[in-house]
Amino acid sequence: MTSKQKELLTFSEKIQKGAQKAVRKLVEARAANNKTLVIGDKEGNASTVAARDLLSSMK
Repeated sequence: MTSKQKELLTFSEKIQKGAQKAVRKLVEARAANNKTLVIGDKEGNASTVAARDLLSSMK
């Protein structure tokens, strides 16, 4: 693996961690206000889920 590939991999990992942190923060804020979120599955189907339920299923 070249240094450029390592750099891109590191950057990609940072982006993924930041996105995960932002999603968790959003879910926590919505759960605190007893709200719902619209989520999509791999098939492209959307559904409404209670933020508290989603938060409890997150690791």
